[in-house]
Amino acid sequence: HAHTSIQGAGDVLNGLLHPLTTPPHVLILLALGLLAGQQSPPNLKTPMMTFLPVSAGALLLTMTGAITAVYPPVLIAIALGGGILVALEARVSRLACIVLFAAAAVALGLDSAVETGSTVTVLKRLFGTWISLSLIVFNLAYYVSLWAKQKWQKIGVRVVGSWLIAISFLVLAFSLRK
Repeated sequence: HAHTSIQGAGDVLNGLLHPLTTPPHVLILLALGLLAGQQSPPNLKTPMMTFLPVSAGALLLTMTGAITAVYPPVLIAIALGGGILVALEARVSRLACIVLFAAAAVALGLDSAVETGSTVTVLKRLFGTWISLSLIVFNLAYYVSLWAKQKWQKIGVRVVGSWLIAISFLVLAFSLRK
């Protein structure tokens, strides 16, 4: 039911809240933000310059109606992969970063289709979704890069990565049950 609108909220606000109402989306956003912020030296330009245009393109592609949802295990696999990289505090190459953030942006964008409404309504919701996706990933990455300077803070980020792994498996189990 995450793709329905929230009664009383405007179109842009519904778009802003959409990523926060879908568990696989939240897991992916957390994994991307933590992973980008965890890299040393901090380089938010590469992931964000990949994520921003690709997610916008994927969101606009949903307007064609060709793809209205992404198979849930694909979303969970992206979250799981990101969680593993965070838990391992892995150094990610520039190419791997681009591939991961592009795959996540495509999956999130294509899974955020708006079922009903006029073209203007749909565009407003998709714009809100794009703003939310972008702000969540960037802000989380930015604050993690500022905050995780000491060893205990880095361990805290890795613990959250391990939680992402565990929660991803739980969400996968729920998505596969009949």
